[in-house]
Amino acid sequence: MGNNIVHFEIYVDDLERAQKFYTEVLGWAFDYRKDYDYTLVYPGGKVTEGPATVGVNGGMMKRNAPAPSDDKASPNAFVCTISVDDVDATLEKVTANGGRIDVPAMEVPGVGRLAYVRDSEMNLIGLLKPDMSSMGM
Repeated sequence: MGNNIVHFEIYVDDLERAQKFYTEVLGWAFDYRKDYDYTLVYPGGKVTEGPATVGVNGGMMKRNAPAPSDDKASPNAFVCTISVDDVDATLEKVTANGGRIDVPAMEVPGVGRLAYVRDSEMNLIGLLKPDMSSMGM
């Protein structure tokens, strides 16, 4: 077994606002578990039981520490980057749903088109349209 990421967590100030952001921008699904006050996150867009079938599932919960700084900056911590079909169209959805662009879209040779944005809760995330030609596709 490798050392792969198997779960992620998103800490937020407003659960409803954050879920709306990720649903509208990325099509993610959520399942609140009252028994342990935790929201399961399904990037595949539908609630599933058991391990993720594509990618990694995660969780969302109320923040219990100060929010990230509001300063625009390059990534300086552990950042998740999400594969999208169209970075520019996704950036429009980000700003229309309470997020902002911190690092504008750029071409990264051999990797793809990449941008960094803040979600509605000021969490920094990457958006990437992979360059499939560099993967032999």
